[in-house]
Amino acid sequence: MKSRAAVALSVLLAACGGGGGGGASNGGTTAASAAPASGSTATVCSGGPFTTDASKACSDASGKVVTAYVYAQPQTVIADGTVISADTTWPASGSPYYIAGTVQVAKGATLTIPDGVVVEGLKPVPCAADCIGTVPAKGIINVAGQLNVGGSNQAQLLGVTVSNVDGTVGGGTVSIQHALLQDAFVQISPAAPFSMTYSQAYRMNVTRIVRAGVTTYQAGTNGYPSFKNATLKYNTFVDSAAFAFDPSVVMQNNLFVNMVDGLVLIDDFPATGAPTGIAKNNSFLFKKDSPNLNRQVIAAHGTYNASAVHTLDFSNNFWGVTDNTTIQSRILDSTNSSSPRLPNIVNYAPAATTADPATPADPQSGTPNV
Repeated sequence: MKSRAAVALSVLLAACGGGGGGGASNGGTTAASAAPASGSTATVCSGGPFTTDASKACSDASGKVVTAYVYAQPQTVIADGTVISADTTWPASGSPYYIAGTVQVAKGATLTIPDGVVVEGLKPVPCAADCIGTVPAKGIINVAGQLNVGGSNQAQLLGVTVSNVDGTVGGGTVSIQHALLQDAFVQISPAAPFSMTYSQAYRMNVTRIVRAGVTTYQAGTNGYPSFKNATLKYNTFVDSAAFAFDPSVVMQNNLFVNMVDGLVLIDDFPATGAPTGIAKNNSFLFKKDSPNLNRQVIAAHGTYNASAVHTLDFSNNFWGVTDNTTIQSRILDSTNSSSPRLPNIVNYAPAATTADPATPADPQSGTPNV
């Protein structure tokens, strides 16, 4: 698996992300107000169980969250431990939905989050000093059955983790389309079907790091998406962690801006014939003003074997620049003299000189690419 610098799970000097749930509920009911927990200070924890004002988020003396910082005041709280055992739709009339802990979509059941629905977890609390953010422990949807998010307009997943990697309660199918994801984690098993189309992901699968007032992002440590027989098309990823994929994956017309780390090509080529996937018409842009230091787009992964080197057709992608030396430096494969263990060749030529018209427009077009 890909080498990564470990992300500390504790806060260095100040909190950089919320913890614990807030409010009481019994699954699909409307959120009720809750009195501050024992040990809290009423003058500080006076905003009720939820707040959209970071300065009012607080915990009691034991560390239990009393006033949770959220993206929007929830209308419906989904209780921790909720199991969805029959086909269920969360209607827009109950939105926003707050997941107080972990929800399981059981085998044989489908959870549908339609257009216009907001599903949220805790929002990261801004740091008052240097800090390293925590990986979310709540706001999780474990999918053993099927999860459908969005339709033709937009659903929103804010601070939510979608996962099907758990061997006991996972393994289900996840489909995300026309959705907005912010501060979300998507943990996908290569053994399960996955599709993501026409969606926008901001800060996906990352934790914040704040030092001297500068915010950067580092790939999270609670799951690394690994796609096989998956489809990712027409998506926008900004300040997000990348993922692993094998040659069966259709990865087409996606926009990547300031990738926090590089894509990983899994050495799982078919024994005979050409790969079935497509990796074309994507845009990989690194912006001049980004504090993120990564400039790697893709690395082949595996143990070097000169007798079994394959070639991935990675042509007709737009790199934000046209200098071949720069483009080649953003690829790590068997042609890289400093990493001879890497197998396979990632063939980028010919590189596109402009973004494909069907790829989402650059939201930071006013900032030069480097």
